[in-house]
Amino acid sequence: MIRRFFSQAWLSFKAHTAAFQLDEFLLFETAYPLLTLIFYCVLAGYSFQTTELTHWVVGNSFLLCVNTCVFSLGGGFCAERYNGRIRSIMVAPSSKLAFILEQGFFQILIAAITVFIGFFAGSLIFGVDFTGINIGLLLLVIIIAMFSASGFGLMLSSLGLLTDGMHLVLNLASYVLMIFCGANFPVSQLPRAGQVISRLLPLTRSIEAADMLFEAMPNMPFFTWLLIGEILIGVIFFLVAFAVVKSAERIAIRRASLELF
Repeated sequence: MIRRFFSQAWLSFKAHTAAFQLDEFLLFETAYPLLTLIFYCVLAGYSFQTTELTHWVVGNSFLLCVNTCVFSLGGGFCAERYNGRIRSIMVAPSSKLAFILEQGFFQILIAAITVFIGFFAGSLIFGVDFTGINIGLLLLVIIIAMFSASGFGLMLSSLGLLTDGMHLVLNLASYVLMIFCGANFPVSQLPRAGQVISRLLPLTRSIEAADMLFEAMPNMPFFTWLLIGEILIGVIFFLVAFAVVKSAERIAIRRASLELF
């Protein structure tokens, strides 16, 4: 069972990246997101007249996962529809939850590596000092954040079974993350409704937890609760994705059609 899971996860990852050569894949996953990080950090420096860009480097490093977790994972079921596999997936007797987890496994690892590269680039370009923080805890925060963000992406992907407007959905989701997760705008400065939205999104708690690691005396109990909250929100996203897929499966059987929109 475990061997089959990893085999299917690897095949799913290869299906998403088969069109790219290695250099194209590396450029797409690193160069474009890093240019985005540099842009927002430089913009923040000029806007706030500061050279202390640690918070923006931390926040925008986490946002480097958007390409992988929102656009790559989020378009998963649409891609399966275009490739003609959606019928086999929906009628197969295999577990839909296992299929969803397989879709996200290697994407979590790729996204985590991309975020770590963002932190490394931030330390080189903007002089962010990582010498005084616990690297093990930072890696833990990154992995948990990518788990949550991948769940969010898979939840968006499941919506591809219900609508043909996924380009709008994915682009809207990416900007909602950018605005409300606290990477570029402090959550405390958002309107009350915006603060509620931020708590329903991935990355918000992870960015706050990562920021705490740069403090001289971080509040570790609160840090722990932030990570627990991030894990829970990620689990909820995975379960919502599973529920949508199962509902779509039942509707498809009842209507004898895979076109649910």
